[in-house]
Amino acid sequence: MQKGGEIMNTSSFEHIVRIQFNALMITVIKCTVKSRNRQFARRSKREVLFYELSDTKNLECVTEDKYSCDYISFEVLNFTIQISNEKLAVALYKLSSKERDVILLRYFQSMSDQEIAELYHVSRSAIYRRRSNGLKKLKTLLKERN
Repeated sequence: MQKGGEIMNTSSFEHIVRIQFNALMITVIKCTVKSRNRQFARRSKREVLFYELSDTKNLECVTEDKYSCDYISFEVLNFTIQISNEKLAVALYKLSSKERDVILLRYFQSMSDQEIAELYHVSRSAIYRRRSNGLKKLKTLLKERN
């Protein structure tokens, strides 16, 4: 009888331990679920889905790879000027080198006529004439191309 009683006590003790363990596990699971839900709620306040972004915000996120083969390069004095617009580059190649150099330095290196004149050791008015004539030719070349 004592053996049977001990077995009963052991099995009832194991049963109580199992019930307590199950209760503890249920508590842990419930708390974990609550914690995850709070974490998701906090994250959802900060995050914005891509399809919800406006077009301007989408453009801010975009990066574009730029390769040297996408540009046409011009060497002007010590400057390398790269142009991505093929029509413009072809039209610039059709200009005289003096006109092309003045236009490239003026509009792509933001140099004044005086600065360009000092680089080429000519008068400012000569640079102005080259630029004006070059721009007129460039305009007609681009119109012909379209």
